[in-house]
Amino acid sequence: MVGKLIVITGLDGSGTSSLAEQLCKHDPHGVLFKTPDGPFGEARLLFDSEVRERSQSAHYLFYLASVAYASERIKEQLKTHNVYCVRYLIDTVVSHRVAGMNVELVYQGMGYDIHKPDATLFINIDESVRQGRITVRGKSELDKVLDNHDTRGRFLAEFQRFADQYHVVDNSTNDLQDAVQNAVAHLPWLN
Repeated sequence: MVGKLIVITGLDGSGTSSLAEQLCKHDPHGVLFKTPDGPFGEARLLFDSEVRERSQSAHYLFYLASVAYASERIKEQLKTHNVYCVRYLIDTVVSHRVAGMNVELVYQGMGYDIHKPDATLFINIDESVRQGRITVRGKSELDKVLDNHDTRGRFLAEFQRFADQYHVVDNSTNDLQDAVQNAVAHLPWLN
């Protein structure tokens, strides 16, 4: 079997992790990945708190390296499984573009070769629904950043730049299975 890489992306609190978990359960050959993971996951807080303010480029390179690392692990999994990955290169690029960096969504660059997704699902959600969900689970630092209307708008505008590379899945209802069915429609190997 040669598996498929499905990336699930969207604003924090839109339900990316929940949808990825449900798609994985729906797929007998599915495995779940979240980035950054491994040693990059362990170092994430340090880079977010101490490096980001001093050097956006170093911060970007850390996240780029985390995706390159995940890509190598994903390539191994793809030999026998479909991989559902929450956050990937698109997220790294979008967040750093919002921070003012002029970076693009490039899977092969100087010194790296990141596996390109077979499908990317952007999770769209009504803002009042997203706010309700993140209030219940507790707001992360990024959730608080996204409370700013202008910042949230910049994130959405940057995601929109890559709209030709993803399918939109709405997750605004109270039934996650609605979003699962919408997502499955874009993943023909699951039908």
